[in-house]
Amino acid sequence: MSILNNLDEYKRWRDDKLANANTKIEACLIEISNPFKLTRSEKGRIKLLCQQNNFALFNIEQQDNYQQAIIAINKQLGLTDYDPHLHVQDQGLAYITQNVKKDQAEFIPYTNKAIGWHTDGYYNTIEQRIRAFSLFCVTPANHGGENQWIDQQMVYLQLRESNPDVTKALTHIQAMSIPEHVVNGVVRRKASIGAIFFIDEPSSQLYMRYTQRKKNIKFLNAQEVKQAITVLDAHLSTTSEHHFSHTMTANQGILCNNILHKRSEFIDNPPNPRLLLRVRYFNRLN
Repeated sequence: MSILNNLDEYKRWRDDKLANANTKIEACLIEISNPFKLTRSEKGRIKLLCQQNNFALFNIEQQDNYQQAIIAINKQLGLTDYDPHLHVQDQGLAYITQNVKKDQAEFIPYTNKAIGWHTDGYYNTIEQRIRAFSLFCVTPANHGGENQWIDQQMVYLQLRESNPDVTKALTHIQAMSIPEHVVNGVVRRKASIGAIFFIDEPSSQLYMRYTQRKKNIKFLNAQEVKQAITVLDAHLSTTSEHHFSHTMTANQGILCNNILHKRSEFIDNPPNPRLLLRVRYFNRLN
């Protein structure tokens, strides 16, 4: 039994979630004194925030090697099972910046365009489910590039409280499908079919896989699912105390359990373009 189908269990989870959620971004920001040796209190605070809100923001001092610093932070928090997907380098690091190379420029994160609400790896198979990621700002954009996020568990809670039929439709095991990705006749990624809200069995936690990008996305051809998608998108377009908006500055990052997020478009400073480091993980921040 789970919160999806047990009302008493859901009510206990809901009450605990509402009682412990942070609504001020300042309360979610941690100063890390040494990224290569986190203190017990730093680790404890990050893990607590990720348990309560599914994310934690952090600042570090300027580093000679940001790549090593970020990997060190992640490892100390138990994030080791990284996603070796396309365009990553050592230990799963992806360099998120504008790129004119054809194989990268076709993917929207490597452009300066706005990105709608999504969870990372929504196109992955169950075996390669993204449960956590870290994103770190080396260089911000000259203008724009604001991030917004909301705890996907809170989205489920809010929708269920207002309309249980919507959340039920979004847990349909065929609610959202992404076709396989084929390049020059070679299958780079298998088709992915599954629910939008679901319980992740290894962690017993409520997760979400979703994207507002409708290109190459198929939703189940059932009236209740289509109506639920409309309600979900309308809900995400509103603001509440659980919506966060923030433009990360240099030396600032976020650690999260694959939180629902979006990005505004941005304008670069050509000599010093926007650069973020991202690592995605198959395991969760505990």
